Amino acid sequence: MSYTPDFEIEDLLPSMRKRGHGKRAPSYPSLREALETVPKVHGHICTASYLGTRMGHLAVRLLDLKRKRDLVAAVEILTCAADGIAAATQCSFGSGRLVFLDHGKFAAIFGNLATGEALRIKCKPDVDEEHIDYGKQLEQFYRVYAKGDLEKALAERKRLQKIERELILKWHRMSDSELFIVTRVEVDLSKLMYPLDMQYIASPKRCTVCNEITEATRLSNGVCRLCSGDFEIRELEKVEI
Repeated sequence: MSYTPDFEIEDLLPSMRKRGHGKRAPSYPSLREALETVPKVHGHICTASYLGTRMGHLAVRLLDLKRKRDLVAAVEILTCAADGIAAATQCSFGSGRLVFLDHGKFAAIFGNLATGEALRIKCKPDVDEEHIDYGKQLEQFYRVYAKGDLEKALAERKRLQKIERELILKWHRMSDSELFIVTRVEVDLSKLMYPLDMQYIASPKRCTVCNEITEATRLSNGVCRLCSGDFEIRELEKVEI
């Protein structure tokens, strides 16, 4: 069956022309452009995604970057900030240059692979406390009100949206030095990247049960994680597409 796409993709692909490396600093989105991107990937601008965008925007201005692929980043808590950082830095989980470090802290580390330089950016204590207090109220809403009376839940959600909006407006009027503490750090930058065997199938081998091509290092006695039961999933039926 033939298929005709409804648009041409060639214009979206990188140019094949030879580019001069290191002659011009890479361009990153302005803060406004990055914030305009956030709702497209995150759904909306929330307190954490706003702070993450500001962190990422600050990092690309402080690091002496000559190539975009030299920038790596890590978030220290699984938070909406990751989408803001991605919007500002153009690092992503898909590129392997944005990783999650389970430190339980609202902070992020940014590194320059070319120079070895790294920065850790965290919120000032008062900003951190404001964000934590809002997060506690939001958690309470989801735990209690979202399961209870709908009218009461909607009223509470409206109250929380007002608080969220006021926090973002307040922080937007604050300078980077008022929002964040930046520290130059020494860190193994390979820890801020996902290894190649997680980014693509470097050593392909077929699972002895399902016969799917799998990264060999993810097989146990020749069996993939889905077939071994490490990850519970049950195939129901094929979908016609």
